[in-house]
Amino acid sequence: MNNVSMAQKVESRKKTRFDTKALVGAVILGIVFVLVQQIAHRIDALINPASTIIGGVTWAMFTGLTVLLFKQPAGLITVEVQALVAVASGLSPLSIFFIPSNGLASIGYTLVTWKFSMEKWSHHLLAQIVSNVLGNIVVGIGLYMVLAVPIPAILVSSTITTLVGVVGGTILTKKVYEGIHKSGVLK
Repeated sequence: MNNVSMAQKVESRKKTRFDTKALVGAVILGIVFVLVQQIAHRIDALINPASTIIGGVTWAMFTGLTVLLFKQPAGLITVEVQALVAVASGLSPLSIFFIPSNGLASIGYTLVTWKFSMEKWSHHLLAQIVSNVLGNIVVGIGLYMVLAVPIPAILVSSTITTLVGVVGGTILTKKVYEGIHKSGVLK
């Protein structure tokens, strides 16, 4: 095993990072996340106003990618920047639920990365399952409390959003993460 891959393994096993690069990177990624989500939600509204397919996949990717690249607390910083901007901009009547949803999703993803090497597809899949289920439970509560959506409709909507987020998020997160590592841009 060469020194680069050993260094990457050691870096991927760290639980937290408090260095300037991670914290500033988290804020910048949070702003990019906001912009991508704004576009994704508009595309979703054009395709089907009831869907969050593109938004769900991009949300899943950014949630996982930030944790993989910068660890915690950067993972929370990125997702909460996005949630707070969503609240401030009035993106959705459910925006206030994005704060706990995003936070729980980031923590869930982090717990999986602490346990597994994240070198296999199954590790990324498990992390996305945990993250998406936690996040969508909170949004489902918001759908019920704020919009009075019937529980069967919430279950269908949450299931579709979770499945799409898990599949799309797993593929995009793993591919983008590997590409960033291979590029050496974060060294």
